[in-house]
Amino acid sequence: MGNISHLLVPTYPTVHLPNSMLRVYPERADYTGDRLAGLPLIVTSHRGSSAFNLSPSQGEESLLEPVIPLSYDQEKIKPYRYQVYLDDAGVEVDYSPSHQSGIYNLLFEDSSTPYLVVNSRNGELKYDGKAISGYQVIDVTDYKYANKNTRVYLYAETETAPVKTGVVRSKGSVDYTQQEVAGKNAALVMAFPANTPAIAVRYGISFISEEQARKNLQREITTFSVDQVASVARDVWNDELGKIAVEDGSCDDKTVFYTSLYRCYERPVCLSEDGRYFSAFDNQVHEDNGRPFYTDDWIWDTYRATHPLRILIDPERENDMIYSFLRMAQQMGTGWLPTFPEVTGDSRRMNSNHGVATIADAWVKGLRGFDLEYAYTASRKAIEEKTLIPWSAEPAGWLDEFYKEHGYIPALKPGKRRPYAMFRSGKNASRLP
Repeated sequence: MGNISHLLVPTYPTVHLPNSMLRVYPERADYTGDRLAGLPLIVTSHRGSSAFNLSPSQGEESLLEPVIPLSYDQEKIKPYRYQVYLDDAGVEVDYSPSHQSGIYNLLFEDSSTPYLVVNSRNGELKYDGKAISGYQVIDVTDYKYANKNTRVYLYAETETAPVKTGVVRSKGSVDYTQQEVAGKNAALVMAFPANTPAIAVRYGISFISEEQARKNLQREITTFSVDQVASVARDVWNDELGKIAVEDGSCDDKTVFYTSLYRCYERPVCLSEDGRYFSAFDNQVHEDNGRPFYTDDWIWDTYRATHPLRILIDPERENDMIYSFLRMAQQMGTGWLPTFPEVTGDSRRMNSNHGVATIADAWVKGLRGFDLEYAYTASRKAIEEKTLIPWSAEPAGWLDEFYKEHGYIPALKPGKRRPYAMFRSGKNASRLP
């Protein structure tokens, strides 16, 4: 499922249901890393860091900190299940996801006091005597045009009640008089009775509210058994992967094929929650009117093969994804088809607009689940009215006119400074004209 990438970033072994909002993977430097940054609760971008962390510990309170680095062994990763042994903590971990909720079962080796630390890297957490809830602001500092107000919400409950809870102030410092914390690395700790052999944690996530996160959990997971959740998740994956049957080839050939097919379901993800969705394209919660809203597509990567394949094996979902593009164009106010739609909005990465090719291909192949006239208008505007410069949401300017007339974008002379604000400096600057 995962390996070392020779270009860009590692291919992460994502545990999730097909095109679902909740995705996790073990957070380590790459496939050779021997340390985990706690246990993830949700990854909001397919190759980003997690929002929220869960860190199990036992014995010494002095070892507690907002995110506990953990060495690991005996890791087993499947699309629908994650199992690992945490050497430092002496904890066996078993995890399985649903669409908008997930569950951890944690087995503790020692008879000392078990602890669970829940961390929001930038947000707020509180304990109300029954559950931990809160939010995290998604970090989008790398991308100027992303929505910096996008929040992901959490609601988490344990099968065994803690004997006390408090705020982790710093390593080894816990304030048990407080049940609410906010800011960077806001962390709560739950201390459980000594000799507790196992702790089950189930949780819901939402981009709408804490209350919606609770509803998502209650709708999807009514048990504290990972086995039960994993059984359902396994069936979901078999239904999706079973849409294509391979009748010949070696076991290795099938492994490569089905791993590649599994990858096609990693994005985009469905953000609809009980008929509503949060859109970072206008920072509003909308009714979906019976049609799911999808984002985090990274069209530059997916237009070549993933979208064309989905036309063949899941045309209804492909129609909904293209319909989502058109919703984004309307919500942004410009009418431009998005360039690189993510959970935090259109990050404007890459040049040109590969969504245009996606829409044209779908229509030619018979999909009719969207308004062609509006799709054409949004596509034309994205190509003609927005600048062709990547990482930019600026309107087209003199450089675009020069390109249309001459067929190329002129380079700057060596050593000459970029004189226009539309040129982005710093990260990825080498890709700009």
